[in-house]
Amino acid sequence: MNRSVKLAAAAAFGGLLIAVAVVSTTQPPARHDTTTYVADETGSPNPHAAELKRCSTITMPESGCDAVWEAERRRFFHGRDRQP
Repeated sequence: MNRSVKLAAAAAFGGLLIAVAVVSTTQPPARHDTTTYVADETGSPNPHAAELKRCSTITMPESGCDAVWEAERRRFFHGRDRQP
C-alpha cells in the first residue's frame, strides 16, 4: 500500500471518530427510570418481625431479643432440634 492510501484511510478513520464524539456530546443523556419496590411488613405472617428488626440493630445482649430470636428459631425449625 502506498503512503497516500494509508494517509487517506487514517484521515477517514479520524473523521469517523470525530463525528462519533460530536454526536455523543450533543445527544441528551439517556434517562434511566428505575422502580424501587419496598416490601410491606404490615401483612407479614411473622408475629416477631418488628421485634426482630429492632433487635438486629442493637449490639449489646438483651434478654428480650434473645427470647424473640429463640422463638424465631423454634418457628423456623418447627420445634426440631438443630443438627450440627
